[in-house]
Amino acid sequence: MTDTLGSYLWKGSDAKTIEQVRKYWTDNVNTTQFWSGDPREIGSAEFFETLEPFIRRNYQHRYRLIEQEAAKYPGGTFLEIGCGAGWESIAWAQAGMEVHAIDLSEAALELAKRNFAHHKLEADLKWGNAEHVPFPDNTFDIVASFGVLHQTESTERAVAEVKRLLNPGGEAVITLYHKYSWKIWLTKLGRINFEFSHEDAPITRLYDKKELYALFRDFSRVNVFLDYTRATRSPRKGFLAWLFNHVFVPSYNLLPAFIRNRWGHAAVVIAVK
Repeated sequence: MTDTLGSYLWKGSDAKTIEQVRKYWTDNVNTTQFWSGDPREIGSAEFFETLEPFIRRNYQHRYRLIEQEAAKYPGGTFLEIGCGAGWESIAWAQAGMEVHAIDLSEAALELAKRNFAHHKLEADLKWGNAEHVPFPDNTFDIVASFGVLHQTESTERAVAEVKRLLNPGGEAVITLYHKYSWKIWLTKLGRINFEFSHEDAPITRLYDKKELYALFRDFSRVNVFLDYTRATRSPRKGFLAWLFNHVFVPSYNLLPAFIRNRWGHAAVVIAVK
């Protein structure tokens, strides 16, 4: 399937493969960029206890969304596509959901398993590709994916998989990059992705609201809104990162909410099958 919606962050992304995506997220498991300690301690109790307050503070918009959505399906079945280190999957489990999760990276899955063990929680964690998910049709009340589906070969195929996996009346909770966000503008202007401390992902697609409604057109009901409206500091080093952290972030966050809400980095899609 060749995607017809959205645009790429960088030129040349259309030549990238799913194997390059897998290798990237194996070498750069998300949120490990915020760990400044000994790399050998990644996955330790100290690692999880140090990062969790930071992650919950900087991604509080996601945690609010998780609490809101989980309350609709108490004790329901849940799947996260692209669980990474498992932070959001843990929040869904703490909210009472029966958690299943997949990731393309074995390294991410190993870290997620350690995270669940650290929190004394259980989940079904397995390897999987967002475009070919290893579960039968009509299995889950909620399928969620936070900042993942825009970084696979075919986002349109991944969205079709989400719909296939949902029970009738179930909900997709998906965040994708907003084409006109404050962070995308700065990334393109500076040629630096301020979100990561390392090189950029091989594939990153961007969407406006109209394209997102089209992307989820096969669902019975769709709502799209912007989140991640406050700027957060970058783990990057160097002069541009210093300017971003010490000049842009505090200045941008002083803007009135009605202005910031127009340029949110995360486009959130709530879609009912």
